[in-house]
Amino acid sequence: MGIRLNKYLANCGLGSRRKVEAFITEGRVTINGARAARTGTVLEPGDVIRLDGRLIAPMQHSYLMLNKPRGYVTTLDDEKNRATVMDLIPQKYRQAGVYPVGRLDKDTEGLLLFTNDGDLAYRLTRPDYEVPKEYVAEIDRPLAAADRDKIIKGIYIHQLHIKTKPAQVRLLDDSGRRVQLVIREGKNRQIRYTLMNLGYKIRRLDRTAYGTLTLKKIKRGSCRVLAQYEICSIKKMVGLQGTASSAPSTAFSLKKNTPGRRR
Repeated sequence: MGIRLNKYLANCGLGSRRKVEAFITEGRVTINGARAARTGTVLEPGDVIRLDGRLIAPMQHSYLMLNKPRGYVTTLDDEKNRATVMDLIPQKYRQAGVYPVGRLDKDTEGLLLFTNDGDLAYRLTRPDYEVPKEYVAEIDRPLAAADRDKIIKGIYIHQLHIKTKPAQVRLLDDSGRRVQLVIREGKNRQIRYTLMNLGYKIRRLDRTAYGTLTLKKIKRGSCRVLAQYEICSIKKMVGLQGTASSAPSTAFSLKKNTPGRRR
């Protein structure tokens, strides 16, 4: 059985499933010289796929995680010329088309995943897969028991017009000011809005785990390639178990790039 066109394009590192489907509906994709009519067209061996006239072929997938420092925006390029997380990714992986999976805001630190595997990125960011994300927040005063219960049960965030799903909340020390939160949604600034709306100021916010991935002593501002077992584990969480990967099986540390504004 062949592969669907939208999945093929995502697997070629052209972006998320939603992004590549836009390419198709805009009429920019051709199959054997004919404009593709449907996003779900099933491809057959030997089909020639082009985007804007450029031949599209499968690429080797790369998987990295970064320990993001404060002060970097999560975007491929920034119109305000601010430092971006891509400044911390080695050039060979940027050229391979990796991009951040989801986002951390400018002042949030911690684990950020990068890949050019569009199918995996699409599933990881879909709320129905409920991939857990663990954060540690340092707040200005002890978390009250009543507020902890509200977060656990789910709280309405008027800025996002949503009620959050149930979360796990744990105090990490006797001060009550270091709080671990595990959520399964990951709306933009969800943790910040939650605590802010309950009257707390966040001194520091750090994402410490994403699904089965943890930082494992990666220094702030550094990144590394995922080990093969980590790739298999994160894929299994979103129903891609058994999917072969062409990424290196050995994890190693990558030298941090010199931070700076993009040119």
